Amino acid sequence: MTNDSLLLPVATAYDLWSATYDSYDNPMVFGATRIMEDLAPQACGKAVVEFGCGTGRNLACLKRAGAVALTGCDLSPGMLERARNRDATFTLLQQDMASPLPLPDGSVDLVIFVLSLEHVSDLTGPLREARRLLRPSGDCVIIEIHPFLSLNAVSAHFRDGETEIRMPTVAHRFSDYINACSGVGFRLAQCREWRPCDFMGEIPDKVRKRGLETPLLVQFTLLPT
Repeated sequence: MTNDSLLLPVATAYDLWSATYDSYDNPMVFGATRIMEDLAPQACGKAVVEFGCGTGRNLACLKRAGAVALTGCDLSPGMLERARNRDATFTLLQQDMASPLPLPDGSVDLVIFVLSLEHVSDLTGPLREARRLLRPSGDCVIIEIHPFLSLNAVSAHFRDGETEIRMPTVAHRFSDYINACSGVGFRLAQCREWRPCDFMGEIPDKVRKRGLETPLLVQFTLLPT
């Protein structure tokens, strides 16, 4: 196997990845999926928006738990096509996360970002739009690669044959999240660090490779102020 690496624009990379994304052996996606399954019951009866919805796997998880009026946006046409094929009832939009969604102010109960904010240099834009959409009783959940890892060059990537495909990413610190959230009218209700040992059931080897106690992902729960 060669060590060839190719850097592609975010949308182009995810278009290429879309065909295998849901079956790709990725420890971050594994962990995020387990977290979403833990979160899903809280979404019952709620209107949901996901920024960076990809193939729609998270929206589908929340729908199975009873969520309603599910909307997702993503830059990648390939990912959105997979989401449409998954469930034709999803409202899907091809656009940047910082751009206004065609939804009224205060019309959503739950906003989620799952492994998507690493592709945004300025967190303020997407979080401001999330805050606009949320009802006063709503909440926003962020699930991202743990800063301990992202600051050590762990980021989204995959292999296409013998070529490693990478895309532009930004390693955000805890302070980046906290300051951006407070700056747009959120307060931090919870911060949970997820380690491999926190996941129930069988854990793949790739998830274990940094040790069972090493934080893999971080989850922020935000409430409107």
